[in-house]
Formats: sequence, structure tokens, C-alpha cells
Amino acid sequence: MKRIIYILFAGSLLTNCSDLETVNPRALPQGEVLGSVTGYNAFLTAAYESVNDFGYYGQTMMIGPEILADNMHLTQLTGRYELEYVNAENSGIGIWFNRYTAIQECNVIIGSVYDEGVEGTDAEKDALYGQALFLRALFYHDLARVNGYEPGQEVNGFNLSVVLKTSPTFGLSDVVDLPRSTNTEVYAQIEADLLAAIPLLPTASAGSTDVIFANADAARLLLARAYLYAGNMTGAANYAQQVITGDGSDLVQPANYDASWDDLANALHPESLFESELRTTDWSTVDGANNSLHSLLMNDGPGSQFIITASDELLAEIASEAGDVRAGLFNTETLGEEFTKWRASDPSRLALQENIPILRLSEAYLIAAEALGAGAGDAIFNAFRAARGLGASTATVDNVLRERRIEFMAEGHRWFDLKRLGRDITKPAAAGSGTLPYTNFKVLPRLPQSELELSDVLVNNPGYN
Repeated sequence: MKRIIYILFAGSLLTNCSDLETVNPRALPQGEVLGSVTGYNAFLTAAYESVNDFGYYGQTMMIGPEILADNMHLTQLTGRYELEYVNAENSGIGIWFNRYTAIQECNVIIGSVYDEGVEGTDAEKDALYGQALFLRALFYHDLARVNGYEPGQEVNGFNLSVVLKTSPTFGLSDVVDLPRSTNTEVYAQIEADLLAAIPLLPTASAGSTDVIFANADAARLLLARAYLYAGNMTGAANYAQQVITGDGSDLVQPANYDASWDDLANALHPESLFESELRTTDWSTVDGANNSLHSLLMNDGPGSQFIITASDELLAEIASEAGDVRAGLFNTETLGEEFTKWRASDPSRLALQENIPILRLSEAYLIAAEALGAGAGDAIFNAFRAARGLGASTATVDNVLRERRIEFMAEGHRWFDLKRLGRDITKPAAAGSGTLPYTNFKVLPRLPQSELELSDVLVNNPGYN
């Protein structure tokens, strides 16, 4: 099998899916491939930049999980997300290829940056190593939650997750036909990467410019998220609490919540612990107009597509409790309510371009509340609710799930929250597709056919021929 590998020759970077072909975007300078930390920094930069890909957090991981569930309504038929809207066969989230490309970039750093002869200080190598571990953990967790069941939520005992490749590929001799690992094996690798990364990563204040890079609190929060998905509530509560004050003073307060999403007021969200920064060099104007969250979800510019609105069910859920400041994150248009989280109003930046918060303090509060449960988690849960203009409640799973649905609308959590709990996937009535039972094979996507054809050991998800 030849699965997304890199081969390094004479300072150029070659990539392989079915045969070898040279690619420019991630090519490294001659003489600096693996001889010094400079070359390794190029690999790290490529891995960071991949987070912005439209096939990843630039669009797919933010919209796909919302429209596959019940938070979004497809209001214009353009060919985009039409299958996902009705949960048609072969309509899952497809991130397999670009994540394994980025994992290889991380593996190069993790597997060889400490080799003898690599020029650079120990501190420089530690920084590279820690960041690569964090990114690899993020990539593997996203691959795992897209392509397999979570531990304890398997259907008919099917526990295969994704292919674990943790060593770099420098030549054809390194290419190995690997089977899918189990979900517990993948989550164990994610845990190991993050535990190793935390002591190597710097501290960063929420919302500061430092959060565009991996940092210790971002790694703790990602570990709390992974523990939550894996059903380790003790670990989830522990690591989530390590990154929050717990009294809500570190959260955006009600009067400032709407403005916190305005990039003129805040280039980075004040609650962000890890945020993907988009610069003018990342996308062209055409890219933003065609593919950005801003374009697909809003109608305030000549290039906006505005094909997706908030579902009636989401709006009704928010309206069911008076005082919720998140009700202000919509704007009424002829076609429906547009999400305004992704407005990009800074004239110094490209139109239709916005930074993307991936890990926020609010998630730590809600992970801690869910993991601690009713009673023990009530104080943390209510500190969060107070910051959103709401009164006291109880940290039951259903109550926390409701807050997660609203808090992370248009941030790509809804489908995964239902799936990790083994719940049926509710849909907007307007979709006309009805509830998708959790036991339906379409909860898991088909693996890429090209990968299956190249492998003798790769097994597809159940229900696909």
C-alpha cells in the first residue's frame, strides 16, 4: 500500500498517493531539509497551514457536523452539502487524505528532530517536538471521531478506527501496509502524544497572539476533549478544570459576547486557547468568496454565497430561555437567519476571511460540567450559564448538551456530540429526512475507495461494499 507518504531527495519534497509526483507548496529549501531546525520548521509551518484548508477547519469541520445534524438549514441548492443535509449514503465528512499528509509532516519532526547532526538548540528541538505532538493528536482525534465509533459506543462490536502511522516515511522501504487500529488504541496514542507535549509547550493567555500556536493549555483542553469522547470522565474533568478559573471570570461576559465575535474588536476570540489564524497570503479573494465560512453562512458582501441558515429548531431552542445573549448572533435575511459568528469586517484583511477558534475556554467549562455531572458539576455549569445571560440549572447530560448545541453552533460540534453519546441524529423538519438512528450504517462514512484498492489489509466501515 502507498498511503500518503513523503520521500525526501536532495532537498525537494515528493508526495505519493498512487505514484510519485512532485509538489511545490510544501517543498523545502535546498540544503535545509533535515540538517537543521530551519528545515523542521518548514514541516511544522506546513502542518499548521493545513488546519486552514477548506477541507478541514477552513470549512468542512465547521459546517459538516452542523448540517449533518440539526443546527443548519440548506436554503439554496448549489450542490454543496445537499447530501449531508439529508444524510444520504456517502455523505459523511471526508478528511482522510489531507490529515495523513499533515500527520506525515508531524511524524518527520517527532521521529528525527533529535537525531545527531541536526543543528539547533535543545530548546528549539523541544519546541518543535511539543508542537508536532499537539498537532498530531488533533489530527488523529478528528480522524477518529469522523471515521469510527467512540469507545463504549460501538455498534455490533465494530471497534476499528483509523490507521495509526507514528513514524516518518523517508523512502519506499518505509512504506508499510497497515490495518486500522482499534478505537482504544487510537485514543491511547492521542493521550500519549498530549501528555508528552504538555511539559514542552509554552503557556499562553486566552485570546493572545500566542494561541495561534500550540500551547500547554490548548493541549490540556484537547486532552480533556479526547477523554470525554473516550468516556474517561475523571480525566476529562481533571484536565478541563486545569485551564479554567471555574467561576466564569475568564469567560466573555454577557454584555460583551456579541462583540467578541467581531474581528475589528478582537482579531482573536478572547476565549481562544487555539485559533487558526488566516492571513492575506493564505487565501486568494476567489478562495474566500467561494469557500469561506463567511461566504457560505452570510449575505453581507457581493461575493457571499449564503446557502446555509440557522435551522428553525436551533432558533427555537435558543428562544426557549429568555436572556440568552447568543440570540444576538443572528441577522434576519430574506432566506432566513444568518449566523454572524463568522463576520469579517476588518478592512485590512481579505474580504470573506476570518480567523477560526478551534479550542475555547467555554468548551472546558462544559466538558468539566458534563464530566462531573449533576451536583458536582453544577457550580461550573452555572458559572458558564451566567456568562451567557442565563440563570441556574443542573449539570445533567441533557442540559449540558443543550448548551453545547447553542454555544458551538457553526463551530462543528453538534454531530459529534450526538454521535459520541450514541444518540440518534436529529434533523431539521425542513430537511424531510427524519431522524437518523445511531445504529444506521451511515453514521460512519465510507473510507476512500482509492485507499481500499491500494491496501490488502484496510477494512471498510460496515454497510459499504
